[in-house]
Amino acid sequence: MSAPRPVETARAGVRGDIRLLLAAPIIMALSYFAMLSLSTSGIQTFAVPALGMIYDTPLALATGALTIYLIGGAIGTLAGGFLADRASRHDLVAAAGVVGAATLIGILASGSLPHTLIGVVMAAAGFSMGITGPSRDMLVRAATPRGSSGKVFGFVYSGMDLGSLSAPPLYGWFLDRGQPRAMFGVIAAVMLVMIATVVQVRRRVTRAHPAPAVGD
Repeated sequence: MSAPRPVETARAGVRGDIRLLLAAPIIMALSYFAMLSLSTSGIQTFAVPALGMIYDTPLALATGALTIYLIGGAIGTLAGGFLADRASRHDLVAAAGVVGAATLIGILASGSLPHTLIGVVMAAAGFSMGITGPSRDMLVRAATPRGSSGKVFGFVYSGMDLGSLSAPPLYGWFLDRGQPRAMFGVIAAVMLVMIATVVQVRRRVTRAHPAPAVGD
């Protein structure tokens, strides 16, 4: 039997890579990153004018609230790293953080907050989203076969570009029609849908690689 030709070997390698990237856990991770960027880029780009429309906030207050949101996200990411080292259920950590952030954004959309609490809620939302980052990456790593980390992480992180591409026309449409509360409502809804992708990644990885029985 003759050895496989280089072209045939290359084609087989490409087909294997495509099958890997189209596996359900990887597609779920891609979807998560797309929705993550769709929600967070909406806040980072449109929160300042939206807050002005809802709460009639001065520009300094609105931009300050966004700054605090970003600082909260950075602190949350750092705290999430320590938490990820100790957690065994990274899906629960990620889901809890997303639920917290969605709830806080929903409160922001209500228009009922006093000016003194806008920054507090924004900071807490940023922290809640930030804390999910390390656990989210641990889930993606668990779904990645050995030797495929580069292509898998490159593929799933491309979802962030998809989300960033979709955010401006979507949220700009709401603001053009004077509906900033609806904009925040959509952001909160996108965050809640993200939870399903986190759960599915963990479930499918567990199904593919069940934990060994005690004593094995």
